[in-house]
Amino acid sequence: MKPSLFLVVLGIAAFDKNVAPGLVTSDIDNFWKAYDSSRLGGREEAFEKQYLAPGSPGLQDFLKLRIGSAKKLADAVNEKYPKFYASVRPYTLEIRKQTPAILKYLARYRDLYPDANFPTVYFVIGRLTSGGTVSSRGLLIGAEVNSLGNGVDTSEINPSFVHAMGPVERISLIVLHELTHTQAKAKASPNVPSLLARCVAEGAPDFMTELVANRSINSYSKEWADQRSDELFHRFARDMADKPNDTSKWLYNYDTSGAEPADLGYWIGAEICRSYYSSTKDKAKAIHDIVTIESVEAIVRGSKYAWLLAH
Repeated sequence: MKPSLFLVVLGIAAFDKNVAPGLVTSDIDNFWKAYDSSRLGGREEAFEKQYLAPGSPGLQDFLKLRIGSAKKLADAVNEKYPKFYASVRPYTLEIRKQTPAILKYLARYRDLYPDANFPTVYFVIGRLTSGGTVSSRGLLIGAEVNSLGNGVDTSEINPSFVHAMGPVERISLIVLHELTHTQAKAKASPNVPSLLARCVAEGAPDFMTELVANRSINSYSKEWADQRSDELFHRFARDMADKPNDTSKWLYNYDTSGAEPADLGYWIGAEICRSYYSSTKDKAKAIHDIVTIESVEAIVRGSKYAWLLAH
């Protein structure tokens, strides 16, 4: 079974190519077919045969990177988050309606960064482990993580992770974030601690998303962190000096963040990129540097946070 694509065409003024990226939603439909055709005890087999096996190339990659197996997916749907999956369907089916917003932002992205390339975007359903990632075959967007709305039951989900989720209207921002990851040409930065490099690598896509859409992909954590900027940067500097390669306090820490937002390293990296962009007269060069991340050191040293590399 070949994945169905809904393809759209942007004007040549917006894109160098006549055809915009493929936006693949067939995996969402297949997931719900498998869900409906099986009872709780039989979902593993249904997910394997009706969802995973016939899935798009993007779903095959997402299976390896984020889902793991039909059993793990069935366990998530049956045992860990049954109320969530029972209530989220209507919003996952609304993703097609976001096509105009996605294309508008991609055109704006091309305006700001003419060298951009646009891989296929695959919208898939996983087990609440990722709102988006990338592979060699395209952007892989976790539809269920980006489909909150009235009536969606999130009571089974870690509140820290719920803050990272969002309504379907936000999915165009997720596409921008993951798109930026695919443009990166990052090189090793021997003078930059791994913690700092990783945060800039995640913050750059957040900054580009804000630049393109004038909206933050992590509005909850940004609002919280903006009020504590100096405190957070000095805490980050202390942690980096103590354990320069340990990202556990700043990235992917939903289980340990406590009352604070998780993934504050994204905010740290975005603020560094924002400062670099503001300080650089040649904005086109600044965007190129932030998107490609060819030199994290140059970005940090060109920002007001150069003091992070003072020692």
